[in-house]
Amino acid sequence: MIVKEIYTIYQEEKKVKKLFLLVLCLLTVLTLAGCGEKKEEEPAVDDNPYAGLKIAMVSDTVGTDQFILQAKNKLEEMAAEYGFTATVIECINTDDWEQKSRNACEQGYNLLVAVGWTGAQAMSTLADEFPDIEFGIIDTIASNERVMSINFNTTDGCYVMGAMVATAFKDDTKFGYIGNFQQQSNFEYKYGFMEGVKSVNPDAEFVAAYADTYGDTSATYNKAVEVVAALGDDGHFVMGSVANAANSGIYQYALERAADGKPFYTSGLSVDQTTAENPYIVTGLTKNTAIPMETIVKDFLEDGKVTGGKTTLGVNENAFCVVGVTFDANYRNTEIMTDEAIAAGKKAAEDLASGAVVLPYVMEEDYKE
Repeated sequence: MIVKEIYTIYQEEKKVKKLFLLVLCLLTVLTLAGCGEKKEEEPAVDDNPYAGLKIAMVSDTVGTDQFILQAKNKLEEMAAEYGFTATVIECINTDDWEQKSRNACEQGYNLLVAVGWTGAQAMSTLADEFPDIEFGIIDTIASNERVMSINFNTTDGCYVMGAMVATAFKDDTKFGYIGNFQQQSNFEYKYGFMEGVKSVNPDAEFVAAYADTYGDTSATYNKAVEVVAALGDDGHFVMGSVANAANSGIYQYALERAADGKPFYTSGLSVDQTTAENPYIVTGLTKNTAIPMETIVKDFLEDGKVTGGKTTLGVNENAFCVVGVTFDANYRNTEIMTDEAIAAGKKAAEDLASGAVVLPYVMEEDYKE
């Protein structure tokens, strides 16, 4: 009996040992399997359709010029929003425009947007050489229909300013105008201004002169002397439509006349130039290049193509702006730019937007003052 019980215990122990060895083997197999070569994880896929796109803005040196900065800032803002790569290419001369733009094409950029008329020839040339790349330009019309060209409706903006100025100087019978060159593009400023003034004062007369420059401040100073003398006591406003920097000659003469007790008033160009230091700059015209930059880039992002040809933006799109109407002036000379004058400008803008006023395109030789 005792022997039988010992034998039974012995058999049970053998079973336990076998079971233990079986479990140990199983654990070993599982451990070795776990230590085997791990399957590499597949890299995450970027499903942003714009991630691989490269867009370049080509311009003169950016510096502090708001005309260029507005476009640059909008492009960078859109790059952050949509996820494409944005680059700014600065040019210092005419040769730079084509060479640097060509380099960008060869580096695989998908869209080039030139800011300023200087880039028109380069964009037109490259659009033929690189059919798989899209091109746009701001503030002029390129000759190549493949280029999306956005210009500004300067006539409508000048009409708004003219209505406002004529209301501010309601007792004046003459108004002055100084342009850069006697050419159609500058006439469009003059035409809009005259029509705006005449919407308030149908019998108004105009004294115009051209400085034949984009940058010579002495030339604009001399033309200001000439125009103001011709206005006499019948007029106190001279629209400055030469160029952002060159208009300084007009502003300087305004300060000198005021110091002599014989003030006249004028307007800024390209950026808001109203300031307490020169309260004789009472309004101005600005080009908001952020709007055309956004228009071109959005058009491209829709299907990878731009709508070639001419697109015109103006007061209605807040692209061509009137200081004091589209936005508040940096400095408002309330003695001149009264609430009544501002209201007249805003009414003129509303009339253009509603279609109540339509200014047909007119060639200078066909216009009768």
